[in-house]
Amino acid sequence: MWSINWIAVVAAALSAFLVGGLWYGPLFLKPWLRANGQTEETAQKGHAPTIFGLSFLLNLVSAFVLAQIYRLHGDIGLCQSILIALGVAIGFIVPAYGVNYLFAQRKLALFAIDAGYWIVTYALMGAVLGAFGG
Repeated sequence: MWSINWIAVVAAALSAFLVGGLWYGPLFLKPWLRANGQTEETAQKGHAPTIFGLSFLLNLVSAFVLAQIYRLHGDIGLCQSILIALGVAIGFIVPAYGVNYLFAQRKLALFAIDAGYWIVTYALMGAVLGAFGG
């Protein structure tokens, strides 16, 4: 009933973590900080082990649920896996962020950076899960 390829799920969660390190590091750190009204010093005030640990755990939950969606669809292949993941990101995650950011009156640049992260992350998680066969 719950046959899950845990190696694939962990690999997908790790891929999301890798994208986050690049996305919010060398690629978009400075514009993200500006749009969020932070400096590098204020951003580093959080408890990094807790933030990174919980972030990985949440990515693990996302990868697990995505794997469950694939399991319900049967053998879908790599391309279909990526398309489903993109559908989840574009159809659910990005609009949810958009609603929250509208009411919080956050900057469009912040939304664009964060939405882009989730689209890329889910596409990669879909690719990893699809490559492992879900």
